[in-house]
Amino acid sequence: MKALNTLHTFVAVIEEGSFTAAADYLSISKPVVSKHISQLEEELGVQLLIRTTRTLKLTEAGERFAVYASKIVADLKEAEQAVMPLQSVPQGHLVISAPQSLVYSLLPKVLPQFQNQYPDIQLTVRVTGRYVDLIDEEVNLALRVGKLADSSLMARRIRPCQMQVCASPDYWKKHNKPTHPHKLVQHDCLIYQTGNHKVSWLFQDEEGETLNVKVKGKFQSDDGGLLLNACKQGQGIFYTPSFLIEDDLASGKLELALTDYYPENTGIYALYPNTKYVPNKVRVFSDFLLEQVQSH
Repeated sequence: MKALNTLHTFVAVIEEGSFTAAADYLSISKPVVSKHISQLEEELGVQLLIRTTRTLKLTEAGERFAVYASKIVADLKEAEQAVMPLQSVPQGHLVISAPQSLVYSLLPKVLPQFQNQYPDIQLTVRVTGRYVDLIDEEVNLALRVGKLADSSLMARRIRPCQMQVCASPDYWKKHNKPTHPHKLVQHDCLIYQTGNHKVSWLFQDEEGETLNVKVKGKFQSDDGGLLLNACKQGQGIFYTPSFLIEDDLASGKLELALTDYYPENTGIYALYPNTKYVPNKVRVFSDFLLEQVQSH
């Protein structure tokens, strides 16, 4: 940036015709202008300007250098003008990563309204249950459900949620509701799984200690919608974020179990890189998402 400052001063001196006029144009003092020119000449090892009490002339080296310096400063101004609208008027390509649970529940209600309000933003939604690397995979914002690991990312909680155990009334008629999380091993569990590792469901006992219960079942998938549908058809017990089953609980299609052992509240989070200047498209999307959730 030091080199850019001296270039900017040099071009201002040429265009304004004097050190005094350049100082007024740049809103800096005349001694600072003189210092910048001296630094530039020292770095280049040549004299750029011949300055007398009445005139200011470019040397031969100064004339050659001025051609390039003027172009650099002009290109920089053009670059600044190109970027400024991105921070004033929300626009550009917004890439979002989201798990299927949110794609089935929250996003269908929010995205059409968001695009109506911000028509200059192009949306790409990548659906995955894994934790993507936002920088390497060029994702602007990731939506995640659950507790967050320590991270250098900015995290904004959109709404609280809780992991819950549920099944259909028909399933509970045929099988007694478990009275303790460890009794889940006696049941056919519907398992959401994105890899080959064994799946555990987390609970808390009366003392607040974490219970890590390894479950098993005849149906597992990385598609939460399939598992939820199987649950409503009476095929087993499902462990799911609360927001995904709110309507089904209200209508009686599903019933809860183990309500005394649910882990502490977690949440839905919007994550994005921790930078000094958050892109406007990212900021307005997280703001809009939070407003929509709170209004409902």
